Amino acid sequence: MKICLVHDDFVQSGGAESLFATIAELYPDAPIYTSLVNWQKLPASIGKNRVRPSFMQKIPFATKLYKLLLPLYPLAFESFDFDGFDLVISSTTRFAKAVITKPGTAHICYINSTPRFLYEEEKKSDYLHWTVSILMSPYLKWLKKWDKASSARVDLYIANSTNVQAKIKNQYHRDAQVVYPSCDTAFFRPSNQTGIQSDKKDYYLVVSRLVKWKKIDIAIKALQEIKANLIIIGDGPDKERLERMATNGKQKAIRDAKEKTESKITFAVWVTREELRTLYWGAKALIITQEEDFGISAVEAQACGAPVIAYGKGGLREIIQDKKTGIFFDSQDSSSLKDAIFTSSRLKYNKLAIRNNALRFAKTNFEEKLKETVSQYVKPA
Repeated sequence: MKICLVHDDFVQSGGAESLFATIAELYPDAPIYTSLVNWQKLPASIGKNRVRPSFMQKIPFATKLYKLLLPLYPLAFESFDFDGFDLVISSTTRFAKAVITKPGTAHICYINSTPRFLYEEEKKSDYLHWTVSILMSPYLKWLKKWDKASSARVDLYIANSTNVQAKIKNQYHRDAQVVYPSCDTAFFRPSNQTGIQSDKKDYYLVVSRLVKWKKIDIAIKALQEIKANLIIIGDGPDKERLERMATNGKQKAIRDAKEKTESKITFAVWVTREELRTLYWGAKALIITQEEDFGISAVEAQACGAPVIAYGKGGLREIIQDKKTGIFFDSQDSSSLKDAIFTSSRLKYNKLAIRNNALRFAKTNFEEKLKETVSQYVKPA
């Protein structure tokens, strides 16, 4: 069969891009269609010669202003010509599922999330500035209708979790099969280095894009209040606000503290995979303050033997075993998180059990299940 792949864009690096890189490895001869590419953000395993960006690529500074170009995305994905292809596999959190195919071409969509800013009102202001959101309100209403209508173009949906499966059913009225994403569990593994012992662990870890809806400020406030150290790995539009919050909290602690101990909040925009793995090894726990549709960092941490303290909604419920491989907190506030941190500190975690839980999401499992699901739906002539 002649196959092509479609992805929303490559303007940031994250779990969706890592997952798509794995899909691209499964179909190495398939060209890749996308709206926009920041070539520095393209996964290293994907050759540039495979990528076919849309007309949006020709717009000056498009990869910087991609959110303001929101009205162009429907045109971009509907402009692709897939004549001659037997199978289109799209991977999306937004609009790649909207591509148009002819009746003889099958379209399978792996969906990581539905567009949050269209279906979750509280997250709209975190995706678009409130002034832009107000000005674009009529367009956003149309876009939501278009998104629902274009969702019918997909022949088979594959969801990354039962959490997203439910969203597809609720928002698009479509059934979906579930194939969990993968983690490189061969790379993310526990350390055998004797220098890293449990009594040496003196920090908690956050690995996330820094956007408001992720609620990273909850972690900063909680760790400052209990005077514990926190390392934040990631970048995003909320970084400056979070840095100011961390700095102001430190200054207040210096003014008010009756003892020398204080929280140390460290930001690292970018680390290598090896550095990230070392940080997982040394962390008391990974903290996740947001509702995730899946949450690949939770799998990576557990694969390294580290427990996870997470907000107990969304796909993380499918990844973490409460009080065995981590612990959940129920409210998105620092008080609830602090309670979870104290409870977690009293638990006796089994590193091997944490690791074994993560092995459910090994790369080979994802590859086998995805290929099986695709081949069952589309059988070569």
